[in-house]
Amino acid sequence: MSDGSGKGTRGEAEGRIGDYLVGRTIGEGTFNKVKIARHLHSQEQVAIKLIDKSKIVSPADRQRLAKELKILRKVRHPNIIQLLEILEDSRYYYLVTEYASRGELFDHIVSREKLSEF
Repeated sequence: MSDGSGKGTRGEAEGRIGDYLVGRTIGEGTFNKVKIARHLHSQEQVAIKLIDKSKIVSPADRQRLAKELKILRKVRHPNIIQLLEILEDSRYYYLVTEYASRGELFDHIVSREKLSEF
């Protein structure tokens, strides 16, 4: 993992993380927040999942995180969000992924009750 020193960051890592300019929160979970960001050089829009290290305390939590990272590093499919980079600093792990502008899959499924396999 490389260092996402967060130079120039404010509050909950808003501002800059590594080579990314971080914007608003677009999602939230038990251990994390997801923020929209833009790569400073390529201008590519990405999502950054901020995982608060202080909330990952139990062995089960650490195992779940390790498993998630292992899977994300391996998965390569056009219909699955791609992990681009992992950064960290003393407070957070930052998972940089492709940005899906159309929202969360769960919300899409709920709104339609079911999806076709085709």
